[in-house]
Amino acid sequence: MLIRTYEPGDEHAQARIFNSVGESLPAFKQASPDEIARRYQGDDSDSGTRFYAVIDDEVVGYAVFCANGRVSYPWCLPGAEMVREPLLDAVLGEMGRRQLPEAWAAYRSDWSAVLDFFEAHAFHEKRQMINYLAEVSWMPDRQELPDDRIIEPLGRADVAELVALAPRLFASIEPHSLEAFFWENPHYDFSESLFALIERPTGKVLGASLLVTSDRFADPSKIDAAMPCFRLGAFGTERERHKRVNGLFSCVFLDQADGELLLAAPDWSRACQAGLSHVAAQAPSDLSALCAFYDGHFHRQGAFPILARRLA
Repeated sequence: MLIRTYEPGDEHAQARIFNSVGESLPAFKQASPDEIARRYQGDDSDSGTRFYAVIDDEVVGYAVFCANGRVSYPWCLPGAEMVREPLLDAVLGEMGRRQLPEAWAAYRSDWSAVLDFFEAHAFHEKRQMINYLAEVSWMPDRQELPDDRIIEPLGRADVAELVALAPRLFASIEPHSLEAFFWENPHYDFSESLFALIERPTGKVLGASLLVTSDRFADPSKIDAAMPCFRLGAFGTERERHKRVNGLFSCVFLDQADGELLLAAPDWSRACQAGLSHVAAQAPSDLSALCAFYDGHFHRQGAFPILARRLA
């Protein structure tokens, strides 16, 4: 058995292995070699993060990781289960050499065999990512702001104050990465949808929100909310690969009353007239105040677990 890193053409073996093993899993969707090749473009193009197990010149298993610490299950062909441990060891060993602090995985909660494997290898559930959904008609009417509050576009110079609103949410994201995500994003122009709630006359940022609207993006009422997909625009997920969702709302705040002001700020009636029928949100379960806020205005659509393991 040989464990090696990526070589051109491995995406064909990777698709074959994933599709042959995954077809028995709930809500499984097949992958094509082209899809896999596209996935590893850009920030994920490092071939040293992809490991393949070879027996008798045939690729029989693979495992990969991303720069943000996300790892894949070590997928392997039936009869080649003995390569799972070496593949995981190779991935974690390389992550350790790169001094990544944590490995984590995200899969559907009903993929029990996959989750059991991680739990048997010292991964523990760290949080659930909760997806929310609401009809636009549920959203509050616009209201006059108190005299000591104003809503203005959030600028690059406000990034540090955005992070200060929810330090745990943004703990693993560098300020320059947040700037690039919001003001240089090739998938969506956030410049007209990202706002700050500011205290007058101090100028202190008390909260921030955004609303992603595009009829090119998925209708959140028609997607599988149990799939382990991070939603474009959900605060705290800026380093992840995203599902683009029409009507994604996200906010952070110091006080829930300020969160209410942010939720009432969009012109929801105009959005409804423009064809938006549903509003979506996403939040991690370990931010209880934020989840309580969304629970008060949305219903829980689905969730998926995040399992993590600290690295030496």
